[in-house]
Amino acid sequence: MDAVYEKLRERLDKFPQGFPATKSGTEIKILEKLFSPEEADIALHLRPEYEKPDVVAERMGKDEKQVADILYSMSRKGLIERKREPDGEALYKLHPWIIGIYEFRQNDMTAQDFEMYTRYNLEGLLPYWKGSPVSLMRVLPVETEIADTRRVQPYERVSEFLKKNSRFAVTDCVCRKGQKITGHACGKTIEICLAAGTWADYGIENGWAREITREEAGELLRKAEEEGLVHNCSNDTGENVFICNCCGCCCGPMRVINFGINTKFTASNYRAVKDQDTCTVCLTCVDRCQVHAIKQVDERTVINQDLCIGCGLCVSTCPSGSLNLVKKPEEELPPVYASELEWRQAWGREKARAYPFN
Repeated sequence: MDAVYEKLRERLDKFPQGFPATKSGTEIKILEKLFSPEEADIALHLRPEYEKPDVVAERMGKDEKQVADILYSMSRKGLIERKREPDGEALYKLHPWIIGIYEFRQNDMTAQDFEMYTRYNLEGLLPYWKGSPVSLMRVLPVETEIADTRRVQPYERVSEFLKKNSRFAVTDCVCRKGQKITGHACGKTIEICLAAGTWADYGIENGWAREITREEAGELLRKAEEEGLVHNCSNDTGENVFICNCCGCCCGPMRVINFGINTKFTASNYRAVKDQDTCTVCLTCVDRCQVHAIKQVDERTVINQDLCIGCGLCVSTCPSGSLNLVKKPEEELPPVYASELEWRQAWGREKARAYPFN
């Protein structure tokens, strides 16, 4: 094994999301598959903050043009992140494994790759994440089903994503795509995850995403709700540049809960409540729930509030109107952070990882 890959693993593990070692060494096999030794060495010299190529080249003591070309090539592969200044100049930063390198594998992933990524996520990330009070992502509830709209904050509205951004793109759900190529397709739409702002720019330029209008983005969000997909976004109130539309059978955030991870890992500020007197026990809500929070017990359907993520999918299709979304008490609200930096620092403190790192 080339030592550069173990060093890169250690560097990626500095992110609060983690990239821990496993007994099987699957994470090293992933890095060897994705990064050439030269690319891995350059990644070791990147920071988790955007920088110009000349700064990276000077740090490495290498030719600026050569480094800039490799950085651009790596960003085209989704190994590192790129954004452009208003004048078109490219800036680069190190990607974490999740949300980052893994999500940008749509165009080069084989069935064997997906099986390897899944094995690593189960062996490496789930034990690391288990019990964390800091959520990786946050559920955006079906907006029309919130009972008391006077208490809704802007960051809780899926419509705010459409309102605050001007450029939109749609891309494949890497999780459902992976399940499909390994023979486990669930039948739900694959091209339905949304990007906006800088992530839309990045995806469109790289050919991973298809540019769409604001109106088309709204239609896709409505389609996701109809299919029973859960809206998930970053757990901060700052620049919201993506909405994943997740199912419980394929997608990471929902599968994490179904594997028994604390529901604070991805939850909204709401919970579903049921009027048992009007419920007809039609079981529509049981079928719609992506985290198995609603089950039939004897002649009733019962909501397990420890599992409910407050997505509202059960409410939107209840034929008897027996379900509602209500706001949780203040002491039960999952933390939401003011910016991506604040979120990463909070998780870093919880995991004893200083962020940002040099």
